[in-house]
Amino acid sequence: MIIQAYPNPIDLSQPFPLGYSQWKDNGALSEIAGRSLLITLMAIIGMGTWQRVAVRLDSPDPLSLLDTLGDLGAVAFAGTVCLLAVLRLQPVRSASGLVPVVSALGGAFILTAINYLPTSPIPEAVSSLGILLLAAGNVAMVYCLIHLGRSFSVLPQARRLVSSGPYGLVRHPLYVAEAVATIGMILLHLDWTVVSLGLLQFGLQLTRIHYEESVLTEAFPEYRDYARRVPRFFPRLRG
Repeated sequence: MIIQAYPNPIDLSQPFPLGYSQWKDNGALSEIAGRSLLITLMAIIGMGTWQRVAVRLDSPDPLSLLDTLGDLGAVAFAGTVCLLAVLRLQPVRSASGLVPVVSALGGAFILTAINYLPTSPIPEAVSSLGILLLAAGNVAMVYCLIHLGRSFSVLPQARRLVSSGPYGLVRHPLYVAEAVATIGMILLHLDWTVVSLGLLQFGLQLTRIHYEESVLTEAFPEYRDYARRVPRFFPRLRG
């Protein structure tokens, strides 16, 4: 399938277009730089999470076991992102300007700062709920990523319209899953610094979604009909 969206046509069956001149004209050099940076960041995050898993593997505490399962989900998420960063399709359209980039990168990575903040004692019931939400969110994110496949993006970009599976229930299931995991992280720390970071992350994600939907609408005429049929965050209850 060939889509004309840049000065030269791009073959969407290939992860990378061929030929240096085509790379340069199509902005593929910046795309490759973005892929490399994303792989590096997610590899660092994944290895750091795996180190926490290794420390708790011998713990018989049920909460530690659930926490370990949540971290394993985070490791799987990081690994899946690295794989898709290599295999994903070339974008056919991207949002322009600084705000889309800042909102996307901030929404994706700002909560990693929580791992470096001191923790404070919290009730066991709150801790259990936080661990459960974090684990569920991480597992759901991996599922959404697998279904999104080569259409995966961090920045607001259009690669291919996915409207089946979880994307047939809501338009942004990956962000919903991230929100569940974010609430879990907030509950596990539960101080004003973390709550503030969480609120900032939610705001950045909403901005990111706005630009992402604009790009998808421009790239795919059928997106308007899809957006009318499928709710943004919460599935419709069918009687």
